[in-house]
Amino acid sequence: MPADTETVVLNELPKIEQGSVIQVSDATGELKYVSRFFGIDGQVIITRLPAVSQLKKGGMGTDELTYRDNFKRNRKLVMRLISNGRVFAFESQVIDLFLLGGKLLMTTYPKQIQSRLLRKEPRYPCAIPAQLVAGDLTVESILINFSTGGGLLKITEEEALLSMVPVKNENQDCVLKLQLPFDESPSEVKVRVMSVSTAEKQVGLSFTDGREVIQRYITALKLDSISDYF
Repeated sequence: MPADTETVVLNELPKIEQGSVIQVSDATGELKYVSRFFGIDGQVIITRLPAVSQLKKGGMGTDELTYRDNFKRNRKLVMRLISNGRVFAFESQVIDLFLLGGKLLMTTYPKQIQSRLLRKEPRYPCAIPAQLVAGDLTVESILINFSTGGGLLKITEEEALLSMVPVKNENQDCVLKLQLPFDESPSEVKVRVMSVSTAEKQVGLSFTDGREVIQRYITALKLDSISDYF
């Protein structure tokens, strides 16, 4: 096999974990969203349909009409996902939709898959509204950057910021509630406060549990950053 930094062409996908983040787009850029990989059934790729709010062609009437307008049979799509440190990209075409219960998209198995090593990126800037919950205390904040191990919150309200000092000193277990763009309901990550900067109005966090939530978002960001050239 060529060096890991090169793009290689494969004839089949490796085993992909169910629930892996997958980015779906079309050639024009009119359609682009992040969802989850569901599985493979013979020569059919199955992924979860996005929330209607992720689709630009919204407001078409019922949700079913919106989905069917966006995913017409044989529409060509480009799918990208990450597994075992490599990015996989391939073309697929719409076969059918399953709209009862869990909403699923069925597309053709790719003829070829491009793959290359994923470059490591240590920290990601962002602006995600968040709530930090410590016991009976709930603080409104903005997550301004993060990595797989922790993140940095911006808390502009002085009293709320100062309330984090005893939380840090007592090493309290906290919960960070995040509304990620591709999830319909808020996600929760268990954290601890590691630092409080009154000058910068920032609180440093360490993620103690629920890191798979953060990893999903990192994966989505990586897929978005490479989609223009891979």
